[in-house]
Amino acid sequence: MAAYLPPSVDEVRNACKRAGYDLPEEEIQYQYQAGIGMIDSLNILNDYEISNSVEHRDIGEAPKPETNAHNQWAWRSNIQRNNSGSLADKKVGVKDCITVAGIPMQAGFAGLVDYIPSYDSPCITALLNEGAIIVGKTNCENASFSSFSHTSCNGDVMNPYNKKKTAGGSSSGSGVSVALGDVDMAIGTDTGGSVRMPASYCGLAGMKVTTGLIPTKGVTPIMTSLDTVGPLTRTVQENALFLSVMAKSNKMLQPLLGACDYSKDIGKGIKNLKIAILKEGFEFENSDPEINSIVKTCIKSLSDLGANFEEISIPEVKLGSFVLVVNVIQATYWLEDKYCPRGQQRLRYEIKKHFKDQNKLSHYAKSSTLLRYYLSDEEADRIIERSQDITEVLQTKFIEHLEHFDAICVPTIPGKVPDLPSKDLPLLEQFPAMLPAGNNTAIANLTGHPALTVNCGFTTEKMPVGIMFTGKYFDEKTLYRIGRSIEELQSSQN
Repeated sequence: MAAYLPPSVDEVRNACKRAGYDLPEEEIQYQYQAGIGMIDSLNILNDYEISNSVEHRDIGEAPKPETNAHNQWAWRSNIQRNNSGSLADKKVGVKDCITVAGIPMQAGFAGLVDYIPSYDSPCITALLNEGAIIVGKTNCENASFSSFSHTSCNGDVMNPYNKKKTAGGSSSGSGVSVALGDVDMAIGTDTGGSVRMPASYCGLAGMKVTTGLIPTKGVTPIMTSLDTVGPLTRTVQENALFLSVMAKSNKMLQPLLGACDYSKDIGKGIKNLKIAILKEGFEFENSDPEINSIVKTCIKSLSDLGANFEEISIPEVKLGSFVLVVNVIQATYWLEDKYCPRGQQRLRYEIKKHFKDQNKLSHYAKSSTLLRYYLSDEEADRIIERSQDITEVLQTKFIEHLEHFDAICVPTIPGKVPDLPSKDLPLLEQFPAMLPAGNNTAIANLTGHPALTVNCGFTTEKMPVGIMFTGKYFDEKTLYRIGRSIEELQSSQN
């Protein structure tokens, strides 16, 4: 790499002007000497050799129509580092906003052209080290800005139970590929529900992990304080197995968490567990009586197994999805090359060369970007501060309740699975309001808690219904115990 050149005295003067400093000549000379020293430091780092190589990989190919009937795949591959380990020969799909070295990535956005990452995201490395096979990149929503499944540049992703219905987003293809049996597990990302919503709509288990449990390096960011990476699987047991491996990618937390086996005690049952029923989670404007009834029937069955349920109230939950909108004011800087989250410098550097046309962003992503321009800096700062205050209230109340309860329960999504909007409709009618779908899911992203969705039944339209449990920080194990008990109930009823 080219060496960094030391500044001239005139360049120091110009830098001071740009920074707003009015310095006397003596200090300018000091800053000139300091600048030379700092540039020397940069060159020492610049010259240090680091190997970022990965094994040779076949680039793969675009998906064939006959194996992509629901448009779940963006790219197909066949990457396996070894065939031993806890995930030997397990097939994995990866949301197409997560880097896999040597495999094209587009993040559902046609303006990202010919981008092939040079490195694996840490969770990919962990999975490959345990014998998993990366069989492809799954379609996702345009820049991950949608909870439906109709904004990807590759077209609509269709629900596995009914092609006319949404598969949920933004990890839409991840949900469908698992539900159809293409893979054993798919990786999604979750900033406001993007793992749990497709999991719910596709009848799967989906885990939003404790924020920070799995590194998000190599993931196109939306809001780094909210972004998480998590697994979608057909069963809770598989979900726990895959999370046990993915969590190994966090080297900083390993000394604290140890060799965490999330499958341990998963069959222990739920007798004497204390679970709160969050009143407001059933009372949104879009809450559907049939969804509430199915979820409450599941709660009754869990009660019969020995779990103790009690209703609680957190009124601020009704504000959660609106707080998430405010976070979007800060979230879209990366789309305009104005912000680079910590740990994502390499991703930004690589993407910048391939980021060709912002006009290719979806209407949703553009709306999120434009929101910031409708407000003055003072207005934006004021509403961001207000949203942070509400987030702190939510976090405090969840922590306080979880001191007395093992989990908090709500419907994953208050309403029924919507239809995919017709492209024949006028634009204003094509894009339904997304906020209501994430009314319950957004909260765990704001507070940082883990949250697991599992299927708890089907509507009269034969569409899946999810029930969601939020737990204590880093206590995904208890959530898996509850989820496994629900699966056992369903097996006994069938």
